[in-house]
Amino acid sequence: MQLTEQKRPSTQRLPRLYAFSGAGLSAESGISTFRTGDGIWTHTSIDEVCNYRTWRRNRPAVFRFYNQRIAECSDAQPNDAHRLLAQWQDTWGTERVHLITQNIDGLLEQAGARQVTHLHGDMISLLCTDCEYRFPSGGSALDANAACPSCGQVESVKPGVVFFNEAAPEYETLWRIQQAMNDDDIFIAIGTSFEVIPPERLLPPSRYGRHARNLLVDPSPSRTEFFGVVEAQPATVGLRKLEPSIEHMMNGG
Repeated sequence: MQLTEQKRPSTQRLPRLYAFSGAGLSAESGISTFRTGDGIWTHTSIDEVCNYRTWRRNRPAVFRFYNQRIAECSDAQPNDAHRLLAQWQDTWGTERVHLITQNIDGLLEQAGARQVTHLHGDMISLLCTDCEYRFPSGGSALDANAACPSCGQVESVKPGVVFFNEAAPEYETLWRIQQAMNDDDIFIAIGTSFEVIPPERLLPPSRYGRHARNLLVDPSPSRTEFFGVVEAQPATVGLRKLEPSIEHMMNGG
């Protein structure tokens, strides 16, 4: 495989690691994926439970669906991939290791990660769509009768997950990462089909193609034309295989 020639890391700044994860990161913890194989969206209507334009008329089904997801995650534990990513952030610090996830579970934090960007929200908060106030759910399930502490509305309160056709404030983070990433940095995508966020929105144009520091871990890898290293493995296996080379690069090699 022909890789794009890369210069050695600058002595003035050690590389940063950007780890972008999808549902495949948590699949080995027993949490269902949304698109891969027999994923949730193969037997659940997105328009009914995850569409910002229609959620109000389906409000009971929306809360029922996300409370089912919460129940599914209640016994899930971080797997070795979560723990390894958290370990890297602990070793090299949050300024150098950036964890960006599409997942709405909190398994990276449970594994010890100190800073995680959740692009699509979470399952532990509620959002008032009238005044944009986000507040904790305050229980083991999302209460469909919870009133917004800011404006008092009830019917405008939705789960804190970002729906399709809803503004995703943390997408601004993706733009900043894309602008900041240079050829010395390491980008690793884990367990994602790229159907929601494609590589073009994650990588600067200078890193398009099979860049040696673009790494992909996924048992059924997609968009491989962007990656110099592809591990067609589950997250736990693929990350462990890449661990020595990532440590070498992060230490200036």
